Amino acid sequence: MSNKSEILVSIIIPVYQAKDTLKECVLSCLNQKDINEDELEIILIDDGSTDGSDKICDELSEEYSGRVCAYHIPNGGVSNARNLGVEKAKGRYITFVDSDDKVLEDYLENMLRVLDDATVLVDETGFDVGSGKLSGYQYLENYLITGNSHVWGKLFLLKTIQDNSIRFKDSLTIGEDLLFLMDLALSQGKDHTIKCIDKRDYIYTDNENGAMKTAFKESFLDQLTCWKLAEERLVSAGKYVSRYAHVSLGVSQILTALLVIGKVAVLDEAERDNDLARLAVDESGKQIRHALKTRGVFAGLSMGHKLKVMIFRFNPELYLKIYGSYKRG
Repeated sequence: MSNKSEILVSIIIPVYQAKDTLKECVLSCLNQKDINEDELEIILIDDGSTDGSDKICDELSEEYSGRVCAYHIPNGGVSNARNLGVEKAKGRYITFVDSDDKVLEDYLENMLRVLDDATVLVDETGFDVGSGKLSGYQYLENYLITGNSHVWGKLFLLKTIQDNSIRFKDSLTIGEDLLFLMDLALSQGKDHTIKCIDKRDYIYTDNENGAMKTAFKESFLDQLTCWKLAEERLVSAGKYVSRYAHVSLGVSQILTALLVIGKVAVLDEAERDNDLARLAVDESGKQIRHALKTRGVFAGLSMGHKLKVMIFRFNPELYLKIYGSYKRG
């Protein structure tokens, strides 16, 4: 893409317990069309792995010296790892790839070819907007709030992230991607700097051990915190977003609250009757009541979710029993 020897793209890969998928992931990142070897760097951040992933990182760094570099840190979570990757990146652009995923050979080329000097983000997971670009506010309302809340499958201008001090929130284990993207979108405001293309070159692996698929634990409350913080950011956009954006956000707040409540419901009664479980149900109930204050949110729910909300609001204990019995078969 360029005749210069400067690094064009840094691929940041946080690594934790990924010995079975890491090598294939890295090789797919190295196998990119129309990009010179010296224009691409891969940054592996080993987040305290204990399964041998750390050794694989070092082996890849040695085998592909100059193209792959490895850093080892105590386990601090994916946000901390990605933030370090941003600090270490030398490329003009950065992209995030998870260690259990892979990318096709056209991944970077398809995003790089639509760039111009006024583009700070290319998102290949959205609908193609043709030759035009979206403003930060448009992207926030029409893409982020409606579900496109992951950082993979996107190419970022590193300078924009650095200049606006945009970072992943270390204290969150769930929802950190959404807040990172919202901060980026808000930094762009009315400026049309975001390009969306209809490509699917990122191969996502649905990890059964992902944050929201494990048994109930304290970090599940992060999902509630995430949407509270997201609302604060949306409110800061003021008149530049429509009321429908607030409706979409309210619907998401209710769906995530129901998800947390559902995790509590499938616990055994003895496990359910503890301070953490009660706190989760109480905080989820507050989030549902808060979201319903926004006109149009209840109407925006599916019929099934409307029924769940009505039962839970009528009798939370009854809802927990019914839902728990249903999920346990």
